Amino acid sequence: MSSLRSLLGDVIGGAGVAERIFYVYNNNRGMSNGGCCCLWTAPTGTKNVTFEVWGGGGAGSGACCCQWGQHGAGTGGYAIRSMSGTLENCQYTICAAGNGHCCQAHCIGYTGYKSFVTGSGIPATCAQGGCGGTTMCHAHHAYNCCYGWHCIEGGTQGDFRLGIGRNHTMNTQYCHNQMWDNVGGGVKSSSSRKGRDLCHGPMVCSGCGWGCSDDYPSGGSFNATVCGNPCCWGQWSSGGMVKISYS
Repeated sequence: MSSLRSLLGDVIGGAGVAERIFYVYNNNRGMSNGGCCCLWTAPTGTKNVTFEVWGGGGAGSGACCCQWGQHGAGTGGYAIRSMSGTLENCQYTICAAGNGHCCQAHCIGYTGYKSFVTGSGIPATCAQGGCGGTTMCHAHHAYNCCYGWHCIEGGTQGDFRLGIGRNHTMNTQYCHNQMWDNVGGGVKSSSSRKGRDLCHGPMVCSGCGWGCSDDYPSGGSFNATVCGNPCCWGQWSSGGMVKISYS
């Protein structure tokens, strides 16, 4: 069973061996982020390795006509896997997720992609992608409240793991002048975020990268909002990341 210290994310080097850290990720903020994979061979003398894994965030949904956000896109999962022993020359395939995107006005936000680590003697280690956002016609109604949830689900595996999270659109009794889209933030990288007031004109294309950018890694993205024309894309999401600490 892993000790509490080993689950803090960074291993502690023993016998005067310095700890080393590196990251695997693709920080392309555009729609073409295909993730990043590498094959890593643990160097001579390696006795401890910790992998921290973030899944990709979910993308915002597109919208047409009178569609507004219903569910904000979710954050990706998070997992830690620690290994000890004689690990030198062990090889690991490390893959950080790319982003999800809704490149058409009529599509539901894409689910984020999974980040994972495989290799020499390592149990299943991965972080699930976040749920995509959703829109619907006249989604906002008075007296609704915001809410969010996180769950442990089977798609995320590790010694320690946090499942995907998702937030609902926030409404108040002042439904004609106070409505916001809420999206999940990545574990250890950001909090959940509130978008612009959807009733602040013009109510068009608030999901199209209008300035409330996704948080890296693992953050969900905003839905499109349309009141009439034109149709609009949802905002593309943030990719995942893997942090490797070893000594």
